[in-house]
Amino acid sequence: MESYFLDYASRLSERAEATNRPIIVGLNGAQGSGKSTLSEFLAEVLPTFFGVDCHVLSIDDFYLSKAQRRKLGAAIHPLLATRGVPGTHDCVRLREALEGCSTYSSGEIALPIFDKLKDDRTRKVRKIKIGAKPAVILLEGWCVGIPAQTSLDLAVPASSFEFSNDNVGTWRNYVNEQLTTTYAEIFTRLDYLSMLKPPCFEAVLDWRVEQEVRSVAKRRAASGDDSIKGMNVKQVAVFVENFRRLTCHAMDVLPSLTNETWELQADRLILSEVTS
Repeated sequence: MESYFLDYASRLSERAEATNRPIIVGLNGAQGSGKSTLSEFLAEVLPTFFGVDCHVLSIDDFYLSKAQRRKLGAAIHPLLATRGVPGTHDCVRLREALEGCSTYSSGEIALPIFDKLKDDRTRKVRKIKIGAKPAVILLEGWCVGIPAQTSLDLAVPASSFEFSNDNVGTWRNYVNEQLTTTYAEIFTRLDYLSMLKPPCFEAVLDWRVEQEVRSVAKRRAASGDDSIKGMNVKQVAVFVENFRRLTCHAMDVLPSLTNETWELQADRLILSEVTS
């Protein structure tokens, strides 16, 4: 896999060096697909081997607070209280962050930090500064770059979960409206788009369970507190249903819109790479 991603880093560095501003690269991948691992790899390899700065922005850190999502859920649809889908991010702050990253030698940019185990935004921030060197701004997230669906796509529930919780379509239509407007505007800022494509949605559930186990273990080790808990398997299964519709939509349509797509196996090894 490393050879694939070294070549990828080389392509990004060439693009960054040929542009008179930092380039914004979108990295799409379902939950647990390896986006964070690839992002960490690029953040180390690009400056070390290619002389190109790399700053990673995770769309997950821009989730609305728990209180804000509760208000959204009460006003529009209960499912919007759950983080994840378009409409549950602070897009104003995300847009400001991307604008701040769009020029060289910019001032310090404060990025939010979201705590997934607490399901809430923290008061902490992570600060980055764009220097004078060529730079890659990597925006990674499960819904990055996904286009809106058609009215035909929205006509019927995509799963038994939607049939039970959104039979008339209020939730999915609201989410799609966000993709059509606010998110579409953000995604037009992308200079480059890549995708880690899962083999099927069932693999995503397995990956997300693994991710939850790792997150809890990491937090326990860091704090010395073995009482810290995350979601159990049943809770994770319900949680990922919120992502099913657009994850499957991305699998269908996004490969034709990306600069490269890596087809993953269930063990996350790369089955094939398609570049354009």
